Amino acid sequence: MRNLSKTAIMFATVLAFTSILFSCGNSSSTPTTVPNSATIFYAHNLAFRNSSTFSTGYNAFGQLGSGDLGNRTQPGPLNGVFSFKGFALGGVHSVAFSNDSTVRTWGYNGFGQLGNGTTTFSSIPIKPVGTSGVVHISRVKAVAAGGFHTLALAKDNKLWAWGKNDLGQLGVGAAATAEIKEKGYSTVPVEVSSATVSPLPFTNISSIAANGHHSLARANGKVWAWGLNSSGQLGVDPATTGAMSAPNMVFGILSSGVSGIAAGGGFSYAVDRDGHVWAWGANENGQLGNGTTTLNFTPGKVQQKVATGLADLAGIVQVAAGIQHGLARDGVGNVWAWGYNFFGQLGLGSNNTSDSPVAVQVLLNGKQLTDATDIRAFGSSSMAKVGNVWYVWGDNSFGQLGIGSTGTVPIPVPSGF
Repeated sequence: MRNLSKTAIMFATVLAFTSILFSCGNSSSTPTTVPNSATIFYAHNLAFRNSSTFSTGYNAFGQLGSGDLGNRTQPGPLNGVFSFKGFALGGVHSVAFSNDSTVRTWGYNGFGQLGNGTTTFSSIPIKPVGTSGVVHISRVKAVAAGGFHTLALAKDNKLWAWGKNDLGQLGVGAAATAEIKEKGYSTVPVEVSSATVSPLPFTNISSIAANGHHSLARANGKVWAWGLNSSGQLGVDPATTGAMSAPNMVFGILSSGVSGIAAGGGFSYAVDRDGHVWAWGANENGQLGNGTTTLNFTPGKVQQKVATGLADLAGIVQVAAGIQHGLARDGVGNVWAWGYNFFGQLGLGSNNTSDSPVAVQVLLNGKQLTDATDIRAFGSSSMAKVGNVWYVWGDNSFGQLGIGSTGTVPIPVPSGF
């Protein structure tokens, strides 16, 4: 196994356990009980098709929402018909919101990340409950999910969180409930704290992101972060601050404002309004894209190779983050990738599994992949939408790419979504 960041090791356990669990994970029989603990992370997938939500991949905790615990290598429907408008993939759970802004969750629930007041898993989508026991997480416009926690942004700009909080990833600060103080998690949604030492108020939240043990939000054109900081993913020196339990503004992004954010396993990204990607945090495999493999808690621009050396990656309109790699899409639909490439998640070809500490263009049939309208990264897997087709590549150990088989996919291929 290659060198992994400390914060990503537990979330990359698929590397270590794939060979152990591969046979049971792809058994022809469907399990009826969940494992005693969660050992596979970011190995399931969701996508929309014909106004319906389909899922594929690892399903030991019901995170596919299919009503059973059997894995899939081809996308299949959820258990029930839901008009979902958006979704997010957690480590081993899923969250989505409907056209009527109602939230539903499913999968692993050992730390209350389903938000229904229990720690019991669910293989079908269920509604989180409010602190009074009444369903009230509605009017939602965005969701995000980390390893064991969930975020939901309401249209009134209130930000709700539930699940694990041992490292402050719920962002409740001093307002932690008795349950959180006692157990280190919340089984019901709690409001993210608006109290901060930053010079700007934590208001006007426009987007959210989460991965591993930390969370991000874009508010007032700035990036805010909270949770684990052992690799500097919050934009603060990890030698002095290992975790932060309330949102604090990230400094050092020198631009006219931020237009997008993404959270990786132990690092963070932001796209500024000038089209540059800023990265900070863990960097053992080049996931900061700055030409080095050195941790950096101060945001710096992602680079690309040019004839004269390195230059800032520019013209970017979207960024995505996996456990240890990044993706970006520029204004004309080119897709860029950098970081860890053991599973071919950078899409550089069947014989190239070397990491890249700078952004390189993803290849399709030997040529640059272009005309993409959307990108996604999860775990050690990647996706790009071209026309009505989702192309997929990278880790497919449990069928999470939805191509009808398992195994590494080093070159983008059409999925079943």
